[in-house]
Amino acid sequence: MEFFRTGRLLRQVNATLITLIPKVSNPTVVGEFRPISCCNVLYKVITKILVQRMRGILDKLVSPTQNAFVPGRSISDNILLAQELFSGYNQRHLPLDVH
Repeated sequence: MEFFRTGRLLRQVNATLITLIPKVSNPTVVGEFRPISCCNVLYKVITKILVQRMRGILDKLVSPTQNAFVPGRSISDNILLAQELFSGYNQRHLPLDVH
């Protein structure tokens, strides 16, 4: 596996084919299709190995405020926090400038 020696992934390995699967019979607009990504098997194996190796240091790499897609954390925590902040600002009639 040259990738683990050089850290470089061959372009052919990193290629992904996107295929549209119909959601309904006789689709006529793009919204009636579901896109799926067909990745190279070698690419999937390499990414799974990398994820396993990085699992031990993930907490040091990812911000404590990043809750989505991190094992043991939930995006709903951030949503609840945002709702509580909005509610608090509204109850106190404080201006809230969100960009």
